[in-house]
Amino acid sequence: MKRSSLSEAVVQLKEHRRKGVFFVLAVISLMAAMTFVGMSVDLGMITVTKTRMQAAADSAALAAAQEIVVGIRTAAEQGETDMQTIQAIAAAAAKTMAANVAELNGFYVDPTIDVSLGSRLLNEDGATYTETYGTPPYNMVKVEIRKTNADLTAADAKLPLIFAPVVGERAQSIRADAVAFIESRDIVAVLDYSGSMAFDSQFRSDTVSRLGLTGVTDGLDDIWDALVTSDVRFSDDSSTEKFPEDGFGEIDSYAGTYVSSSTTDTIFDELNLGGTGETTYFYESWTWTSGWGDGAHWYLIDGGYRWEKYPSSSQWSSGVWRIQSDFSGSWSNPAETSAPGYEEPVTSGEGYFPFPQEGKDADGTLNGKPSQSESETLWHAYINYVKDNLNSYGYQKDYGYRTLMQYLISQKKANNQSEDLWRAPIYPHHGMKEGVTMLATFLNNLGYGDHLGLVTYATTSRIETGLWDDGADVTVDLVGEHLTDNVMAIDTIQRHKQAGHYDSSTGIGYGLEDARDLLDDQGRYGAQKAILLMTDGQSNQYPSGYGSGSLPAGWNWNDITDFDDDGSADVIIDSSYVSGGNGDGNWRAALHSFVRAKEAFDAGYTIHTISMGDGADTTLMNAIAEMSGGEYVHIASGTSNAQMEVELEGAFAVMAGQVPPARLLVDSD
Repeated sequence: MKRSSLSEAVVQLKEHRRKGVFFVLAVISLMAAMTFVGMSVDLGMITVTKTRMQAAADSAALAAAQEIVVGIRTAAEQGETDMQTIQAIAAAAAKTMAANVAELNGFYVDPTIDVSLGSRLLNEDGATYTETYGTPPYNMVKVEIRKTNADLTAADAKLPLIFAPVVGERAQSIRADAVAFIESRDIVAVLDYSGSMAFDSQFRSDTVSRLGLTGVTDGLDDIWDALVTSDVRFSDDSSTEKFPEDGFGEIDSYAGTYVSSSTTDTIFDELNLGGTGETTYFYESWTWTSGWGDGAHWYLIDGGYRWEKYPSSSQWSSGVWRIQSDFSGSWSNPAETSAPGYEEPVTSGEGYFPFPQEGKDADGTLNGKPSQSESETLWHAYINYVKDNLNSYGYQKDYGYRTLMQYLISQKKANNQSEDLWRAPIYPHHGMKEGVTMLATFLNNLGYGDHLGLVTYATTSRIETGLWDDGADVTVDLVGEHLTDNVMAIDTIQRHKQAGHYDSSTGIGYGLEDARDLLDDQGRYGAQKAILLMTDGQSNQYPSGYGSGSLPAGWNWNDITDFDDDGSADVIIDSSYVSGGNGDGNWRAALHSFVRAKEAFDAGYTIHTISMGDGADTTLMNAIAEMSGGEYVHIASGTSNAQMEVELEGAFAVMAGQVPPARLLVDSD
């Protein structure tokens, strides 16, 4: 029994020892399990915190960059041009906003350390960027959220760990950062160069009704004064002013000289436009005969020929005529310089007054100072206009600076007729010029790497590629880069154009088509692309046969122009458009314009629109902006040209400030 008990005791001891080992192993296993669980919990906390920090950093960076967007837009709307101050204010607002947004998400950001402002500019390749921090122009914000402080009571303290102290770590450093930026823009300005862009500077019933007669006459006086101040000379005679301060003969005052006669030649003489001096011609020393052959003429027998010269009233006045002195052979008409004793006309006393514009030939080359006979013809046309018109405004038969300016801008507005009207403040075109200058200057000073292009339209349209106009005082060559970062070159081009520069009608659709083509060809991959469309009227040009049957396949007005989301189209352009759409009956032209706008939108281009004046098609311009997600500004007919100019500048400033919303920088950028 003792032996058996001993054996049992040994067995029990072994079992006890085995249980002890299992207990130790269990404790070790439990500790390992707890460590793994603790690490998992801590890792989960780290991951969740990191995710929350990243989301907060993203939100803070976007909000901060959007503060810059708002600052730029507000500055533009208020007409601010001091970009250094604007950038400083925007930078301070961005830093404050980043800290506030981070705090709302439960994290601390020190705006002086954790928020960095910089510049991210698109390179010329349109795909890569140059990034710098610390110096304006600011269009990029980096926000870093840190939990790295060893002081666990600090706002940016490391993340305390629950189980990690078992393995020696009590807290974990975590960082998250995000970058948001504002994209560069490719903008094409599509501008109205139709003849109506000179209406606010003319004697017209609607203009006089709105601006008052004094308002119109003051504007005409300003035009004259600007042309006098320009001191422009004839291209082939730099000694002769086109617009002398003391006028032309008896055309020597704003109000003008009244001549009651209805006979053009009599008026011409009374105005002394032929001059007070006498001009002597070489053939006046020849013999005068009053009734032989083909009428009165001068003649000379010389060198075996009979030479004849006829007065200007004769159909034979051009050149001289020559025949054998015995009248054998046939008459020929050599140049005057071939005649015996030829010399240039000699004028004693005050000579004739050249008409103040040269005009251009078919190649766009200035014709030179009009000769005496050419000037007489041109002055006669002016006289005929004034004696037969302007009675309603009290200026019929008043020959002065005002009626001369009225004649040029209403009857000879094209650049190939009047080469210097671009120098004068002719409205509303001049107001548009000032607005575009505001746009270009703002983009240039902003420094965000925006590109600008110019399309002008009237009867037809064109992409402006440079400035080589004969009679302009500068040349510009965009060297194939018609959508350019040299925005001030675009400004130079547009400032040398005039209302009706090319022709006079209004083809909005053609302008939009050219704008889309320019963005397609030269738009940069990394830039936001936009069209800025401006008009003072209603489109009246479209392709032959264009109509409702020309709409693209699948066109659905309910889908395209349902701006209020009620399931029905808010605008439909068809033959009934004239009554409901502020149109003038040219619904086909309006349709053509809207379809071209839709094509530009489908290509990814936003269209901002500006309309001005009571005659503008506001429905079309608003619909184009609504459809494409752009801004629309309408300027009602003003009570003065100065008011119109201020409002146009403001409208273009609003468009200049339409920088894109901020977006996050991601790996694909």
